[in-house]
Amino acid sequence: MIHRLQVTCVSGPWLDDKCVRFIDFPDTGNLYDLHIAIQDSVGFDDEYDFYYFMGISHVSTGIMIPEGLEPEIYEIDTDIYEDIDAMKFLKPGSKESLYYVFMSEGDDWHFKIQATGKKIEPVDGELYPLVQESLSQGPNPEQYGSGFDDFAEDADHFRPMRTSGQGMDDADPFFDDLDDDDDFFERRFVDEADDFCCGSGYSDDDDD
Repeated sequence: MIHRLQVTCVSGPWLDDKCVRFIDFPDTGNLYDLHIAIQDSVGFDDEYDFYYFMGISHVSTGIMIPEGLEPEIYEIDTDIYEDIDAMKFLKPGSKESLYYVFMSEGDDWHFKIQATGKKIEPVDGELYPLVQESLSQGPNPEQYGSGFDDFAEDADHFRPMRTSGQGMDDADPFFDDLDDDDDFFERRFVDEADDFCCGSGYSDDDDD
């Protein structure tokens, strides 16, 4: 049997709009499957650790899942969730809700997960969990903050380094030693490091 779940993003560092998603979830699904489905539903990168808890609200942690878990970023063995069935924590009309917390280096993202009570016969050939995009309410939250995606896609922010071989009189001769096939990001890193050191006001006189 397939259960329809409602997932609501209730808190996050850059949560600006209502964000509700619906996921059709199988009886046999585990909490790791649910993690992947939630990430997919909001377009997040699976970059950080996560954990679950049961509670009345996202600010009043009740029971950690598994019990006794003390979440610290990068230190959670998230593979444990492959062995924990999800649906036993999801009962329609329950006073407590299941919360999914996606950790980050800043603030954490909190998602409230509820069983709607609607059960659906599985569709042949369909893979579950399945995000019902047609039922989504609100845009995806911006995982890395407002405008980051536009910044990252703007070619003006990622310019190749200039060398004397490119006809630049003010080029740094250091870059003449770099081959054309040198990694782009390595060249960018060296240039930024040079700007940081040499543009910071440091001089040989500071050592005297």
